[in-house]
Amino acid sequence: MANSPARDAMDLIDELSQCATEADTNNLTREIVELLGAQSFVYTTLLPPDFHGEDGDLRFFIGCKPDLCSIYHKRMWIMNDPFFDYARTNSNPIIGSKIRLQTSGQVEMMRVSAEHGFRSGLVVPTHTSMNASMRMGLLYIGLDLPEEIGEPILWGQRVKFGALGMELLLWWSNRMRQQAMRKYSLIDDEVDMLQLSKKGMVATEIAALLDLKTTAVYRKLNTIKEKLDVDKLEQAVKLAESVGLLG
Repeated sequence: MANSPARDAMDLIDELSQCATEADTNNLTREIVELLGAQSFVYTTLLPPDFHGEDGDLRFFIGCKPDLCSIYHKRMWIMNDPFFDYARTNSNPIIGSKIRLQTSGQVEMMRVSAEHGFRSGLVVPTHTSMNASMRMGLLYIGLDLPEEIGEPILWGQRVKFGALGMELLLWWSNRMRQQAMRKYSLIDDEVDMLQLSKKGMVATEIAALLDLKTTAVYRKLNTIKEKLDVDKLEQAVKLAESVGLLG
């Protein structure tokens, strides 16, 4: 018996982690989106400070008309995006028409999006934890169909689109972690120590957990600070979070 389209889509979602390049991941995402009955998508991941207009940590995949993204960035809609406002406090998918628009700029954004293939939309928030103060992402799926026709189609595939969104977030998180480790010449053990420090563990506790001498932990933590070019461990943790080293 042949696999169902939904099963094929989940198989492809599983394959995303094997993609080596952004182009390969973007192309496979487009294939998955179309297989699930949609036509357009935009996936964006960022840290909360980027809501205030700092887009240095912004990452994205695009599967829509290029003009839309150009207009979005030119008009700086990320600072007033109603979908990110929703995603900051919610983790459940929602139909685009149910997002409350509060400003004329948001109304204009939706109008332009509708002209570029998103007459119907599904908003899928993704987070690295239940706390949206951590790295978050947003998958926006579109159909060039009236809401009364397109939205039920998208909503019917919300579970698969949710799985796709989380897999894309994991792909970007792993990608940025690898890039940051190379940039700062960090090894896995050092990143693990930063993760434990982020949780509030002190050197003696880390030593007991890892079965190391406390003096060895202090040496390793000092090495980490040197590699990150900071004076305090708190600064090292903050920097590590900002570059995607810590989940």
